[in-house]
Amino acid sequence: MVAIALVLAGCSAAPAGTASTRRAAPIPSTGTAQPSATRAAASATQIVTALAQQFADQTASGAWDAQWAELAPAAQALWPSQSDRTAMLQAKFSDATISSITLGLPTAGVTWYDPESPAVSMPDTWRFPVRVSFANPASLSPPGVAALFSMTQISVEYDAATGAASVVGEGPASMDAPVIVPASVTPRQLDVPIFMYHLVENQEPEKSAYGGNTNGWAIDVGLTTLTSQFQAQMAYASSIGATSISLQHLADALLYGLPLPPHSFVITFDDGRLSQWTNAAPILHQYGFTAVFFPCTALVGGVYGPQQYVTAADLRDLASSGFSFGDHTLKDNVALWAGDATTQQLEVVTDQSKTTLESLIGGQPIQFIAYSGVWPGPTQFSDSSREQPLFTTLEGYGYVGGVQDLVNDSADDDSTALWQLPRVRVGLGTSTSSWGTWVEDAA
Repeated sequence: MVAIALVLAGCSAAPAGTASTRRAAPIPSTGTAQPSATRAAASATQIVTALAQQFADQTASGAWDAQWAELAPAAQALWPSQSDRTAMLQAKFSDATISSITLGLPTAGVTWYDPESPAVSMPDTWRFPVRVSFANPASLSPPGVAALFSMTQISVEYDAATGAASVVGEGPASMDAPVIVPASVTPRQLDVPIFMYHLVENQEPEKSAYGGNTNGWAIDVGLTTLTSQFQAQMAYASSIGATSISLQHLADALLYGLPLPPHSFVITFDDGRLSQWTNAAPILHQYGFTAVFFPCTALVGGVYGPQQYVTAADLRDLASSGFSFGDHTLKDNVALWAGDATTQQLEVVTDQSKTTLESLIGGQPIQFIAYSGVWPGPTQFSDSSREQPLFTTLEGYGYVGGVQDLVNDSADDDSTALWQLPRVRVGLGTSTSSWGTWVEDAA
């Protein structure tokens, strides 16, 4: 098999990068004399707040180049270069003018996690909630996306020894900020494999544990990847310098032209099985790979036969440590395409499920969906007219794209829209060499 082609037709080039030095925020005058400890605390608050407000004002005015020197090295490392960051943000906000950004009171001592690598974190940062106002929010797509930007935060680190502050969490300007779909998309072509996992177990499911439910056992066997397999796959990806990315990052590339790192790939997990938390997440942390989790909200914390599902606390832990989420409906038991689901069903199993998931994980925006059931077949890739009403309905609920569970060999599948992102099913029969070929061939 070859890597999946995610096609919006054409190619994008990566402009040359520029380097810049890190700059501390200016230290405001503290006025009257105070005890040294109190004065130091007050000074730190003023320095951090001044930088956060400056960064927010620059975001609102589109002063992207001015922000580069204010970013911590870990934040700069997220981007291909200063010029790539500026070009991407200019493209994203060219028709989405921000009128103002208001900061809330900061919370100190918060650990910041790199949204693209949970192995990279920074303790004791100051996190500022934001309220983002757009000049014309109703014109943005998908509907309601303007409000999602107030779910982002600006995070600032402070070095007491030097009195320097720098930005680590970029709020509305961050790579993991909500996706705005532009009115016109420049044609681009990328080869990025999106891997689909379900169970990551230490051994194959035992038939006897299913109490006579032979079909349920057979389904779970087909959805199982051994922990040792998963470990080998991640080790191989790390050995060739591959990079796992989020679906937001993929959208940044397809919609706004942000160059991707070499050998980019996406890891997704469906259903919210507990083994994803107990077995897969530690390995992802070990290698610094991110992933997108698609739990079924009605199954959270449940036990069904031998299968257990992640709890709400597990989901919040994943969300707070560098992983992202998408919706997989309530129970993954209602086919969504070709008019099979009524509007009333869609509202319950998707829109309400999305809102529930946002609440469960602490307010992270949910913009992608993993479709319920297996995608119908090859004709849908060349003619999506049967699915177009579904896409229109989902867009109205605030989604920007969906990932499929494919019938066909992934080598045959293209996507001409974010609504039909094909995935590679990974299971017991997936060798490390074949898995590695997809990653090697990735753009």
